[in-house]
Amino acid sequence: MTDTQRTRAQVLALFADNVTGQVSAQDLRDFVVTVMEAEFANPGDFWAQPDARQTNTDGTARGWILNSQYVGEAVSFMNILYMDQSTGIWYKADAAVSTENGVLGVAMDSFAINASQASVLMKGVIYNSSFSTVFSRKIGQPVYLESGVAGSISLGKPAQSAWSELTILGVVMPSTGLSVTSAWSTSGKWFFNPQWSVKDV
Repeated sequence: MTDTQRTRAQVLALFADNVTGQVSAQDLRDFVVTVMEAEFANPGDFWAQPDARQTNTDGTARGWILNSQYVGEAVSFMNILYMDQSTGIWYKADAAVSTENGVLGVAMDSFAINASQASVLMKGVIYNSSFSTVFSRKIGQPVYLESGVAGSISLGKPAQSAWSELTILGVVMPSTGLSVTSAWSTSGKWFFNPQWSVKDV
């Protein structure tokens, strides 16, 4: 039989009190494919960080995601966002504005102004094929928060702002993980970890 992802209610229904042995091996397999997403294809993946090898759908990201978030302006997939300190609402971040570099995230889709069901990536792998040429032969190089272009990234070091701070958002990743055979191919994948923030003194 085909392994089938089920809703939470359907999975719970499968595991009723098993007094007559009605929980089958297929039920258990369906449970596994329900709770473990497709990227968990290798031993140990369940405990690992998101891997570029398993992030294969363009325009998506994998990792730590906050759902049901509010955005205060229209945003698009992969816009870099900051959380307003007083309201908790997300806006496009800009390295040129010192108040827009606190809690950072990435828009997971396009959301309209004042949307209340936005998804924001806090850490993980992002796949945007439109950046494949930009990222070519730049694996391991830092991805910066752009200065003067709200919500954007830069591979080159942005112009310093008056408060002399640069924010490194993450690094360019190989398309299929850290493999010799994919040494120069990125397909527009990068690892977002906004804790990589440094001051340029």
